This record gives sequence, structure tokens and C-alpha cells, in this order.
Amino acid sequence: MAAPPALGAYSAMRTGTALAPPFAFRDLPVSNPVQLGVNDYAARAVYDHGRSLGGRTVTITGFVAFDNAGAPYLVRMVLNCCAADAQPVKVGLDGQIPPVLQPDSWLEVTGAYTAEQAKDPVNGGIIPFIDVKDVRPVVAPAEPYEGLG
Repeated sequence: MAAPPALGAYSAMRTGTALAPPFAFRDLPVSNPVQLGVNDYAARAVYDHGRSLGGRTVTITGFVAFDNAGAPYLVRMVLNCCAADAQPVKVGLDGQIPPVLQPDSWLEVTGAYTAEQAKDPVNGGIIPFIDVKDVRPVVAPAEPYEGLG
């Protein structure tokens, strides 16, 4: 029996962002750019007010989704325990965004923290943004979900 495909853009944009405050932030490595999960970037942008991201270049990977107005987001579904409880964490894309993006395509986005935020129309949750400097298409990871925290 084959496993069902990972949840994607359709589910993500019909479910409110699941961003929640973490217990603590681990120190970031000194490398630049620093590779972060979408959930880690979003939590630092919102709950740490970007302090740990300031002056850093970050790289995050997720799939593309669009809101009803056509604004692009990079999304990763996060798990608390299993795929049945997967919920999206969304990061808005601003800056140097390619003119043609396809829903559910996977991207590696490199950019910088920006204080820009939006409210998720589904649940009123905060959606942080990233100032995009470079975008690279990537193959969907073997593990498309992220864990919380």
C-alpha cells in the first residue's frame, strides 16, 4: 500500500498558520547563509522580533502556495505527532521573486529578515516575510514535513 502524498498548497491555504512561540531559541551557527527550517525562521521573525536574524543571510526550503489575491508564500507543513495533525507554517515572499511560480513547487529561498508581517485570513495568525535575494527550484525532500520547535 502506498502512502498518500504530502499535504500541499491547497490544504495549506485553507488552514490557518500553526506558528506558535517556542520554549527557547538555539544559538545559530556562525556560517552565512544559515540554513533554517521554515518554522524556525518564522518563529524567530515573529517571537524574537528578528533579533537573532538581524544582519544574517538565511536559507529556507518549502513549497509555494498563493493566497486569494495571488500573493506567494513559502510553506512547510509541521507535525506535532503525525501527518494527520499536520498544519502549515507560512512565510510571505517579498523582494526578488521570480515572475512565474507554480503552486506546490519546492524552492530553496535565500534572503534576509524583514519586519513585514501579515495576518492569516483563515485564523488571524501572524505570517512573517522574508526579503528574497535568490530562489532555486529543488526536488521535494524525502521528509516533506517539519516537526514543531
